[in-house]
Amino acid sequence: MAFVRRCVPVSLALLLSACSYSFRSGALPADVRTITILPLTNEAPLVVPTLTQTLAEALRQKFITQSPLVLVTAQGDLILQGRIVEFKLAPIAIQGTQQAAQNRLSLVLHVRCTSLRYPEISWEQSFMNFADFPAGQALAQVQEVLLADLCDRIAQDVVNKTLSLW
Repeated sequence: MAFVRRCVPVSLALLLSACSYSFRSGALPADVRTITILPLTNEAPLVVPTLTQTLAEALRQKFITQSPLVLVTAQGDLILQGRIVEFKLAPIAIQGTQQAAQNRLSLVLHVRCTSLRYPEISWEQSFMNFADFPAGQALAQVQEVLLADLCDRIAQDVVNKTLSLW
């Protein structure tokens, strides 16, 4: 029994020293410190004049408050380009009278993140989110609040993707 008590800790120590795990896996290289967010473009058929600015500001604020990256106007270590490819309003819940009970406002942002120094961390992805509201409400009544919420959620997804590299 004494032999087992001595061997188990030694075996465990050898096993653990042979394995290494880094919490930095999937993170940005340490010398990636800046990000440039280029002006967004809007290619969606339905255009809301404030959408591009609201989304751009949400992205800037998320990167400023939730990332170690410094926002620069040009030549950042990461370059973020985005285009709004879909912004639409559609009925989603039909009542027995064939009228919509709920409407869905959806937004899709296609983003390309480029690193000239580390091409392996560059990525391209579309981010989609939506907000539902009662059909009895006019879009004009809820548009500002829904847009702010949609832009905030999509900006959070973009920041998460950029920082995690998963």
